[in-house]
Amino acid sequence: MQPIEQPRDLRESIGKIPFQNPQAALENLEAVCRKLSAALATALPGLLADCPDPDSALLLFDRLLTEGSSETLRLIESHPFLAHYAIAVFGHSHYIGETLVRNSDLLQTFIREKKLDRSFSHDEFSEALARFRSRSFERDVSLLLSRFKRREYVRIMLRDVLRIAPLAETTGEISALTDVLIQDALREAESTMESRFGLPQHLDTEGRALTTPFSVLSLGKLGGNELNYSSDIDLLFLYGDGREPSTAQISNREYFVRLAQHLTEILSRPTAEGAVFRIDLRLRPQGNEGELAISLSNALRYYSETAHDWERQALIKVRHSAGNVALARGFIRGVQSQVYSGKVNFAAIKTALVAREKIDRKRRKQIAAEGHSSTNVKVDRGGIRDIEFLVQCLQRVYGGAEPWLRSGGTLFSLQKLHDKRHISGHDFHELTSAYSFLRHLEHRLQLREGQQVHRLPRSEHELQTLQRSMSGLTPGYNLTDLSTSVQQRMTAVAEIYQRVIFQQQTVTTQQDKEGEFQLQVLPGTAITDQSNQQVLEKVAFDAPVLFNVIAGLTPVGRKNLLRFLSSAFASSERYAAVVRDEQAIARASSLFEMSDYLSEGLARYPDEATTLTEIHSAAPQFLGANLFDSSSGVFREPSFDNRDATFDYIANSNTGHADKMALLRRHFRHLIFTAGARDLAEQRSVYSSLSETTAAAEHAISAAFQIAGSPQGLAILALGRLGTREFDLLSDADLLFVCDASRNREALTKSAEQIMQALAAYTQEGMVFAVDTRLRPRGAEGELIVTPAHLDSYFATEAQPWEALTYTKLRLLVGNAELGRKAGQICETLFRRFAADASFPRAVREMRSKLQDATAPARSVRTSAGGLYDIDFLSSFLLVKNEIRPKSGTLRDRLWRCSAKGVVEKHETAVLDHAAELCRTVEHVLRLVTGRNGRWLPSAEHARHAVETLTSQILHREFPDGLEQELLRTFAEVRSIYDRVVT
Repeated sequence: MQPIEQPRDLRESIGKIPFQNPQAALENLEAVCRKLSAALATALPGLLADCPDPDSALLLFDRLLTEGSSETLRLIESHPFLAHYAIAVFGHSHYIGETLVRNSDLLQTFIREKKLDRSFSHDEFSEALARFRSRSFERDVSLLLSRFKRREYVRIMLRDVLRIAPLAETTGEISALTDVLIQDALREAESTMESRFGLPQHLDTEGRALTTPFSVLSLGKLGGNELNYSSDIDLLFLYGDGREPSTAQISNREYFVRLAQHLTEILSRPTAEGAVFRIDLRLRPQGNEGELAISLSNALRYYSETAHDWERQALIKVRHSAGNVALARGFIRGVQSQVYSGKVNFAAIKTALVAREKIDRKRRKQIAAEGHSSTNVKVDRGGIRDIEFLVQCLQRVYGGAEPWLRSGGTLFSLQKLHDKRHISGHDFHELTSAYSFLRHLEHRLQLREGQQVHRLPRSEHELQTLQRSMSGLTPGYNLTDLSTSVQQRMTAVAEIYQRVIFQQQTVTTQQDKEGEFQLQVLPGTAITDQSNQQVLEKVAFDAPVLFNVIAGLTPVGRKNLLRFLSSAFASSERYAAVVRDEQAIARASSLFEMSDYLSEGLARYPDEATTLTEIHSAAPQFLGANLFDSSSGVFREPSFDNRDATFDYIANSNTGHADKMALLRRHFRHLIFTAGARDLAEQRSVYSSLSETTAAAEHAISAAFQIAGSPQGLAILALGRLGTREFDLLSDADLLFVCDASRNREALTKSAEQIMQALAAYTQEGMVFAVDTRLRPRGAEGELIVTPAHLDSYFATEAQPWEALTYTKLRLLVGNAELGRKAGQICETLFRRFAADASFPRAVREMRSKLQDATAPARSVRTSAGGLYDIDFLSSFLLVKNEIRPKSGTLRDRLWRCSAKGVVEKHETAVLDHAAELCRTVEHVLRLVTGRNGRWLPSAEHARHAVETLTSQILHREFPDGLEQELLRTFAEVRSIYDRVVT
């Protein structure tokens, strides 16, 4: 690693970075750069210039390098995008930044696990917490939960500030994580109570003792799945009815009050990592005067007879968070008629006004006591609270007759009110835009120090930092003056608030006089079911063909299809497209049954539904070794006669760099979705599918090369699955950058980094795919780009036996064709070296054994004895050992080329080919069905059945003893051949 040698360059860069104290920052920057390679030191000023608080980012980055292990520095040097992630975290949040400094192992997860491209579900958070708990020796459950929360906040916050996740996904993830933490704390509290008092029980009508249920319900922002980074959580504790047995040590009332106290203590007790959450229980029946836990019957009686109207309004956002689901549903169903009154009246509006007036009075007192008056984006007029109150009031007014309007989330509810024409298009746009803007601003305020802050800072420096953190979040909206922008937004909201309230008051008064508009609540309708029910009712009317298909789906397929329809329903244009394309969507119903991967894609990007009307059989045909001369094995110049026109347009358009990145990702995502949908529709051979995804990857790399300026003297070569044209869904791209020694090495290195950034960096549109360059000489320790002379020297003396196998897959993708030819010729040096080495077979077997021993699962399609790696190692070994040329093509091509040379029997080649196709198909189908890079058949019954069914259809084969037994039998046949050949 070379220290930076040009401090003058840093002095020139310092003026472009908004440091508060440039001279001190320069000294710190020089000190940090001395710890880095020249390439990373050169990139660091640009990263700092783009972050909101470069002073804090630089100090925390220095601490990460100083306090982290040598592995931390090695990771950052090997994967420069990690420096970008770290600076993004440090520049937005000192609070989360401290977490990353103390948990630098999180950087490793961003390399392999693709944690930033999508939201985590409740189940995934639950699994992650279980793994974290199993690795931890911490016995303090509060500390363990706090630590886990802060670690997960790093990923959630990174998706947020890199603009990968929209507001709804960020708040939804925080809410899902919170539910998981509450559930874990509840299990701990229940275990403690059970060990002391036994299980809580009640007697049924026949005198039998049954376990009494307990449920945790959430309200407020958590109830609406809209939680902030630093919100209080509003909870209500509920337990089941019934008289406890005479043998009970304590009454159920006392039992559940104690359980609620213990649960609250676990969640709110201060630890070295802070409390898990601040708990607010004031929304429970009778507020601070009421007991911590209340029985179901008493709760329903309270909301029916005693509760204030504002208490009933708070239940608009009530939902189950932990504990017994049936108990929670019973309560939610029971209070619907109290929340959405059967007759429209102005009480709901007056409730909001009275509550707001109380907030205003408290606010004025606070301002007077503190002696200043900065804007509070939550409770000042036109702020977040006004928008939420307005939405809730309209829901109460119209929700009695229209149960579809009963949903917790503010943005989703605004969309529904607009669709039902209770809010005009102009007001909808203004309120939605303002709410998103103010909530993002609220998040940025709270991220700074992890505190519940809603007021704009008074310091000009802090205000400028906040303004930079908001830059780009609201395209087309001027942010040259943040304070003015906030006031403009809030003024517009205040005007709408007053106007709509006045209109509602007028309408209500008129209706009361005429005695009309008596509304009925649909009985037995739970909040959680209403959105789907409304979607079904609308689809039944607008798209009957599609509605008939829904009825025939399994619960999993129905869930996936309804999730897509709900997503499309949020936009009138998208819904119109669904109705227009209902026949195509209906024909593609197997997609929702068989593929979580494609269903997730449609739910996140409903516009892709149009693709289902375009699926046809014009997939690119697999051309085998079309970049090699079959007689000489020399690289030929790539032909781009069939280049993707869209990628070419993106690369050469006059749009800005950020727009190019978004379009690049969007088009690649479209191509991959199309390929997956075609797989299900046509049940085609896995090699045809891999050919199509490989072509998409090649075109994307070519576009990234053009975006980087088509640098002269640089060639990009493929290894691994991209090298063999077997690039799959969720695959990484193994790349090798080769440069002309006479060219500017530093400039070409920057070009290579720019290409990697274009492909692998996360943006709001996700990423194209991960890029892995560790197969280059000396791996992560080596130079990113290599010259032919460097390759020649390394292959002649340093390369290991496994690298001889790896480089049989090398092929040119884009760039200088002469460099590609030289690289191919130089590889022959490597191959001849090990072909003559008597220890080569033993070394291959040792490496294969290490891969098998290193795998975590007992069974794996790839690494188990007799799995894909056996076939891959065997074919590569034979190609090298017997000096067979060319070495290119898919695993199938390589096997039959060995057979043609007589180095493996034809009947054994047929067995290996059959096994390779089976394993490749299973591996591909696993990704298509589960959306994950799975190693073995899923344990979940539906997913396992889908994998087995789809594999059988693609291969046109039955598996009488099941797919698992077929794989194990095939593995045994392959291992027998492997043991005989690789000796």
